[in-house]
Amino acid sequence: MAIQDEKSGKIAWYRRIGNRIVITAIVAAVLPLFLLGGTVAVKVRLDLVQQTIASQKNTMMSLLHGFGSLFQNYRRQIESMVNLPEIQSMRHERQIQIIHDFLDQQKIYFGCNIYDLEGRKILSAVRSDHDFGKRPATGTIDFAGDPGYGKSFLNVVKTRQAALFANDTSELHEKKLFLMVPISDFVNPDEVVGVISCSISISSPDIHEIVSSFPIAENDVLILLDRNGNVLSAQGHLPEGLRGINVEKVSRQKIESILLDLAGTTYLGTIAALPGSEGLLLVARPRHLVLAFLNQLLLDLALMLVVAFVLAVAAGFFMSRSLAEGISILVDAIRNVASGAVSHRVEVRGEDELAAASQAFNDMLNTLEKHRMMDDIWHNEWESAQKTPEDDSNPEVGK
Repeated sequence: MAIQDEKSGKIAWYRRIGNRIVITAIVAAVLPLFLLGGTVAVKVRLDLVQQTIASQKNTMMSLLHGFGSLFQNYRRQIESMVNLPEIQSMRHERQIQIIHDFLDQQKIYFGCNIYDLEGRKILSAVRSDHDFGKRPATGTIDFAGDPGYGKSFLNVVKTRQAALFANDTSELHEKKLFLMVPISDFVNPDEVVGVISCSISISSPDIHEIVSSFPIAENDVLILLDRNGNVLSAQGHLPEGLRGINVEKVSRQKIESILLDLAGTTYLGTIAALPGSEGLLLVARPRHLVLAFLNQLLLDLALMLVVAFVLAVAAGFFMSRSLAEGISILVDAIRNVASGAVSHRVEVRGEDELAAASQAFNDMLNTLEKHRMMDDIWHNEWESAQKTPEDDSNPEVGK
């Protein structure tokens, strides 16, 4: 294509000086802005994410302190009861009165169940109903039908640590927490002989005050989860129908920052295990809101790039137009000289290099014209010198 352009006398667009000037102006205007804007955008993104994570971790520390104190208090209340010899005896007739007295004193609990190591129910009591539970309870934990509850039970037996579990009731206001505490043997305190499970309402004043009243940002969500990731309580605008979160890969040893997808929306969150239980606490914010400032910055940068591009094109066009026009005049003059016309002169405009080239071209033509005049004079003199007197006297000569 370039060869054909050269043969036809046309110059390819990318070889034209004017187009090169325009391209140079665009690159000079847009490239620095693009590099600077890109660097600033990356730095701003990192700062926004780090600030959000730092804020969430501070919030999490305050929440963990509140929940830690609350659940430690719950656990101490139950442990103070299970350390009684009557409870450690694992005999229904000795336990029932203690359990009813405990439920009457601690209004936050709805009821308590006591199981042996095989998951067989020994006692079942309900607050404000002393007739319920007078007889030994029957039944066994349904490990297949209720694997979450059964897994929590087995974990308490194995680790001798309290566990937190929630039922699967779909309505949030009906959900209950089950705080499971191991029952130690009276003779050998290191041996577990059973487990007591006491139910606590999610809407109890203590938990409700922490989860629903803790100050969080307008677009944040605060979620209380059980060990399996089921939503127990929440504050903020949760996606509709959200009942649980996959927490299989979540570390329970430290506060961890995670990205999670909730109903198609990506959240940047901080999650941590609740002290004294197997529950989890999550504080999260939609990622697009975290990066809202960055998105606005990128939009402004895009507008600036467009403006810079337009200005660069305009400036490059006007600069190249004057330069290309001067070069075109000079090229036409050179072509005229090539065809033999040495009397043509180029108008000198300005005081730049193009004006100097035009002046040099005119000086060259002046020199050529002088040389041509001298050649003509010498040629005429030579022809005159070659003529003889006979040629001048003979009229026929020269006809």
